[in-house]
Amino acid sequence: FLALPTGYVQACRALMIAASVLGLPAIFLLITVLPCIRMGHEPGTAKYRRSQLGGILIILLAMCGVVATIWFPVCAHRETTIMSFGYSLYTGWTGSALCLFGGCVIVCCSGDAQTFGENRFYYASGSSSPTHAKSAHV
Repeated sequence: FLALPTGYVQACRALMIAASVLGLPAIFLLITVLPCIRMGHEPGTAKYRRSQLGGILIILLAMCGVVATIWFPVCAHRETTIMSFGYSLYTGWTGSALCLFGGCVIVCCSGDAQTFGENRFYYASGSSSPTHAKSAHV
């Protein structure tokens, strides 16, 4: 691997570093969208936008991983006819595919901005049934 031209090796390394850097803010954005976390009296549209942005960052992360894990073995095989790359390549493909699938699910299934966060329930103390959830809009 030391004899390989460094251009695409550096580009693949930069893509994987970019994927790692994109992952942290995406996870933080998606954690703040959880129903158990409230940030003041924000409307549901703010959580919807954070959800969409987090999903898009996950998709970008997956695309960086896919490009790097496909481009490196193709160019390395063309230069040195290496046939075995080890399990890390398959792990990269699997991780990128799962991130792409997860990002698409987050973006497509988060609902619309108006109803995002409307299904909030709370447990009232002193009610007739201790396990009875009441709607927050009542």
